[in-house]
Amino acid sequence: MTTSYDVRRTDWLIVFGVAVYLCVTRASKTVCIAILIAVAISCFVGLRRSIISRSGASLLILIFVFGAINSQRATNDFADVRLGEYEGYATVMSDPQNIGAATRTALEIEGDRFIVYTYGRPAWRLAGAKVGEQVFVRGLRESFARGTESRWMAQHIKGKFRLESVGEQRLVASPILRSVQRVRDLVQLGSDSFEFNDRALFTGLVIGDDTRQSESMIDAFRKSGLAHLVAVSGQNVSFVLAALSPLLSRLKNRLRIIATLGVLAWFVLITRVEPSVVRAATMAGLAFLSVTFGRPTRTMRLIALTVLLAVIVDPLLAWSVGFFMSVGATCGLCIGAAPLAQIIRRPKWLAQLIGATVAAQLGVMPVVILIFGLPSVTGIIANVLAVPIAGLVMLVGLPMSLFSALISNFGLGEIGDLVMLPIQVGVRWVWWVAEIFAHLRFEGTVNLALWLGVLAGIIALRHRRSSV
Repeated sequence: MTTSYDVRRTDWLIVFGVAVYLCVTRASKTVCIAILIAVAISCFVGLRRSIISRSGASLLILIFVFGAINSQRATNDFADVRLGEYEGYATVMSDPQNIGAATRTALEIEGDRFIVYTYGRPAWRLAGAKVGEQVFVRGLRESFARGTESRWMAQHIKGKFRLESVGEQRLVASPILRSVQRVRDLVQLGSDSFEFNDRALFTGLVIGDDTRQSESMIDAFRKSGLAHLVAVSGQNVSFVLAALSPLLSRLKNRLRIIATLGVLAWFVLITRVEPSVVRAATMAGLAFLSVTFGRPTRTMRLIALTVLLAVIVDPLLAWSVGFFMSVGATCGLCIGAAPLAQIIRRPKWLAQLIGATVAAQLGVMPVVILIFGLPSVTGIIANVLAVPIAGLVMLVGLPMSLFSALISNFGLGEIGDLVMLPIQVGVRWVWWVAEIFAHLRFEGTVNLALWLGVLAGIIALRHRRSSV
């Protein structure tokens, strides 16, 4: 019988192996050699001290080799791009978005994706295009300036397309993508009674559509520490499954498996295949399958297997900041939420809320500090105030907006607006919290001192609880 200590040790070994795989996938050849040396030393020390078995050491080496092969495959595929002039049909791969005076979107041309910034008449014609539609374009395919390509790698964008003209005719998208677009249009229609900024935030909370959010709103959510709310993640996925569970539970086992996995895949498409949603949907699918087949998996192992599977399928996820933040937040919740809640204890609902908030913040801290710098400590308070309301909006917003849109088609728009009124109040609350705490933020030495104070307070509370 396996002891709890051995179980934890095995889980952490798997996590370490997946971390090695991620690092190797993203690393250069020089860094790969350094990682190989570190893995070899770790295996040697682990074997000498009986921390890992020979099979565990062999598995780590195998993971390293497979990661190196996967990395080479990803970089070779990314470097294989056709450049030069092009005239013909291109597939729209992202929703057109206004960036200053330009319209930005991604086009797929002959199997390669290009980012497009366009102005004037071409921008006007491109602005109404939907994902999956094909438009006739003429322009020049160019490579990125050296050192700037990593920003776009996670989106599989290989270069820039200097657009010269766009034809009026469009070819329709596939039936699946049209159904996805129909849902997104219904969500927009259901929130039509909202003010423009409220509607832009609502679609961000429910389906991750931030294309209509103003720069001031985006900046406010970033500064307040609430930017994760408009990046669809595991919470949205769990709410979708919870809303559909009464229907799914009535199906026979095989049909339930197919339907559940189909719903997850469809929701990933609705959110435009955001890396955080890919992680959440993959993890939800693996958890569902493990329970269905009577082999429930511990959470840390499940997270590691999710990351491994996702990066094997799409190695370029190793360059996605959103993917790493999603994984970090999930790990933080898994490891720290319950212990922190036990430290705070009462009231229980507040302890759970603060514990989850602080744990998620600590989980994403390494990535946030590396990319954006140290976040403001007031983000903890902002999350405590905004997350519960945002969660309610996510839970009921999607079904209620679809209901409102459908009854509006039958001339019952006033009833639909009334149904959506509480949701609009919730959206406005989240926005106000973001605006207020964007101005109540600390920076520099003061912010660092406050973070150290929070950590010291947690340690003191833990020590006090353990001594009671």
